[in-house]
Amino acid sequence: MSHPSAVQIVEKVGGRFVLKEDALIRILEQKNVMDRKVAIIAVAGAFRKGKSFFLSNVVRYLECRATMSYTMLSDGRYWMAPDAPVTGFSYRRSTHAVTEGILMWPEPFVVKKMNGEEVAILLMDTEGAFDHNSSFNQCATVFSLSAHLSSLLVYNVMQDIQEDTLSHLQFFAQYGSYALGKDINNSPFQSLMFLVRDWQNSDEYGMNAGRELLDELLKPTASCNNSMLALRKDIQRSFAEIKCFLLSGPGNKICRGSEGEITVNDMDPEFKAGLIELIFSMIENHLNPKKIGGKEITGTEFLYFFKTYFSIFASGRVPEPKSLYHATSEATHMTAASTCLGYYNTEMNKYFSQLAGQYQYFEPSQLQSIHQDVSSAALRLFYDIKKMGSLPEYFIMLTENIEMLFKSYYQKENGNRITERLAKLRKEETEQRRIVEEERSKRELAEMERQREELRLKMEREKREKEEAERRKMEEERRHKEEVMKRENAERIRLEEEKRARVEREKQNREQLERDNQAREVAEQLRQEMEKLKLENERQERARKAQRENEEREEERREQRERERRRRQEEKEERDARDEARHRNYQDQVRHHMQWF
Repeated sequence: MSHPSAVQIVEKVGGRFVLKEDALIRILEQKNVMDRKVAIIAVAGAFRKGKSFFLSNVVRYLECRATMSYTMLSDGRYWMAPDAPVTGFSYRRSTHAVTEGILMWPEPFVVKKMNGEEVAILLMDTEGAFDHNSSFNQCATVFSLSAHLSSLLVYNVMQDIQEDTLSHLQFFAQYGSYALGKDINNSPFQSLMFLVRDWQNSDEYGMNAGRELLDELLKPTASCNNSMLALRKDIQRSFAEIKCFLLSGPGNKICRGSEGEITVNDMDPEFKAGLIELIFSMIENHLNPKKIGGKEITGTEFLYFFKTYFSIFASGRVPEPKSLYHATSEATHMTAASTCLGYYNTEMNKYFSQLAGQYQYFEPSQLQSIHQDVSSAALRLFYDIKKMGSLPEYFIMLTENIEMLFKSYYQKENGNRITERLAKLRKEETEQRRIVEEERSKRELAEMERQREELRLKMEREKREKEEAERRKMEEERRHKEEVMKRENAERIRLEEEKRARVEREKQNREQLERDNQAREVAEQLRQEMEKLKLENERQERARKAQRENEEREEERREQRERERRRRQEEKEERDARDEARHRNYQDQVRHHMQWF
């Protein structure tokens, strides 16, 4: 799935700004933002200073926020993974501005704040100020429009906050001074954050160090002239909250890279740590729903205010604070009137929805009483809603619109219901007469049908009686035929039984004769077998006897041979004994002769 990209909602055509209303409507009329409070983060400042790069990191934080815990988000290691690409709002290495007009992220991020409230966050990127193709009035127009529309304006500056940086806020100071001179009790703008990039004047970074720098910058000194003092005072009064964050340099790889080439790993570690702290603190601690005239607005209302402000700034010239104040006042009164008219419409619909059915209605006096109660509540709500200034004509317009809506719709709707109810009653009466007539006709038809039924039953009864007599006659004849057939069958069965018995006896006699013959044959065979067996036994006995005689003769021959062998052995032993005696005698003689010599 491809990663979405920022959508241009304000473009510059021929030196003039043009609102791309269709693109803006597609974003703000999504279901998750239309009726939900919105918080808008806008980044403004000089061109080629890293505004789009910063917003791309905010996009990644908000994309990861839904799946990570509060601890994981504050730690930063998870949504700032080393190999994560830095993509979202387009940026590249160039001498020319990349962003023109105003861009908005196409997918609102719905987040739940610590108090449990859900807010839709919108991100706006603006074209860089003071580039080669934009006039001062054009730069001021984009800057002013983004500031009026944002709930948090991030003012991106490089290295330090100079006096000319504050001078760019001159218009807002003038507008704030004018608005505060009217009946406005709250600051007309919400939050302003100076984001000082590549801070090099000390080794201290972050929100606390920025607070010290801001306090020193806004503190009146002897060197400040009256206009400088008034500017500082009006700036502080115009914004409900002013913050400052000091951020170190991002590193050479970031400065020389473009979108699609850079990952988190290319960031300088100190810059990365500061960016984590900044984005986490900005989203979780310093971002609130957008307020106009002290009232928090929804996505639908923001669309109306956007078009209202754009119509003032579209000429490319910075408007007078007076005209901008009156436009804002009219817009707040218009949205309040629209809200109250919607409240009246909703409450009246609730009363009509309580009616039981389509033809239920209110009595005219009852409807008038309901109208007076609901319209009074809607008008009280108009007074309660915070608005800029006091424009009684919008109260009169709301009153007229409520009366017009009541007469053109609710009275007409109730009258239609009454007419439909009367028509229904007349229809019901006609239907009742038709039903009575049908009932009478049905009774007459029923009586005629009853008489026809009685006649039919009588004819059927006579027919059944006649059929019953015929059936009894036929039944008698059938029983007589059955008796005759039974006797005939019994005689036939008796004859068949006798025949079967005779055949059976003959069969048994033949089988007995065959069994006797077979028994004689078997006895003869047994006799012959016995004789053969007797002859065989005699032959085997003679063979055994002959074998025993042969064995006895063979035993005698063995004994004779053994006796002959023993005799020869004894004779040999005697010869050997004689030879031994002669040898010993010869040796004795030899020894005797030897002794003699």
